Amino acid sequence: MKHIYYLCNLQAGKAELSSHLGTVLDKMTKAGYEVTVRPTQAPLDAARMAAAASDSGRYDYLFCSGGDGTLNEVMTGLMHAKKKIPLGYIPCGSVNDFARSIGIPRDIPKAAELVLDGTPRSFDTGTVNNRSFNYIAAFGAFTNVTYETPQSVKNVFGPVAYILNAATKITNIRPYPMRITCDGQVFQGSFIFGMITNSASVGGVLDIPDFLFDDGAFEITLIKQQDTLLDLQRTLSFLRDIHEIGENDKLICLRASDITIELLEDADVPWTVDGEYMQNASSFHIINHKQAVTMLVPRTYNGNCFLNT
Repeated sequence: MKHIYYLCNLQAGKAELSSHLGTVLDKMTKAGYEVTVRPTQAPLDAARMAAAASDSGRYDYLFCSGGDGTLNEVMTGLMHAKKKIPLGYIPCGSVNDFARSIGIPRDIPKAAELVLDGTPRSFDTGTVNNRSFNYIAAFGAFTNVTYETPQSVKNVFGPVAYILNAATKITNIRPYPMRITCDGQVFQGSFIFGMITNSASVGGVLDIPDFLFDDGAFEITLIKQQDTLLDLQRTLSFLRDIHEIGENDKLICLRASDITIELLEDADVPWTVDGEYMQNASSFHIINHKQAVTMLVPRTYNGNCFLNT
């Protein structure tokens, strides 16, 4: 009999996993697995337990339930493990960007069913100054919206909560002088926003087409200093059509696997990693780890976002 180690964040989203936990465990058992369950107890608990379970040699699969932050912790644990076992993700957060990208539905019992029957696929993962991320690392304007938006508001409004909170920040946008090196290509100037992504969706609002989960490269979007509010509005509207590679007066879009971001003056730049706060530093080194983690993807997923699909 095969074994699953199941990490679950019972507080994620609207805490609705609690009412479905019995159903999820029943589906796992009926699928032929022996299941060990561990509710997360504190920040970084999921990372520690994921690494320990993976390295123990006792489990065939690691499963987790929670939001993007929980998934980030579990991926962090896997990246630090000597032995990496396949991961199944059953989402129950407010936005669930990563799950949406790979066709895992919001309905918890249905998600469990599809993932248990899923097929293993390799995924790139990233590190920012050795901190792991799954799908996005971002700095500048609006990035603090993800971790400053109250959980109660996220529960009611979902992705719209981020838009509502972002609207209150628009007058506080400031440029940050930076030198950004992407696979040897250098961009120097003042930037108000930047994101490094490996996802089809960001914040449940932006959609990023024409990307691959496993090609060893991130999609990078950098917004330069805007001269007027109208310029900013036009640039933000353009973001809905990303990702076309190129550069203009206000925007840079490209792909790279090794990125260094250096601040050219002291500033408190807001950063978010998979929707969680990251402390500011004078420089950031971002690396794509090609096909570093294996995840179970629903067989029903028809997105053409993998090599050799």
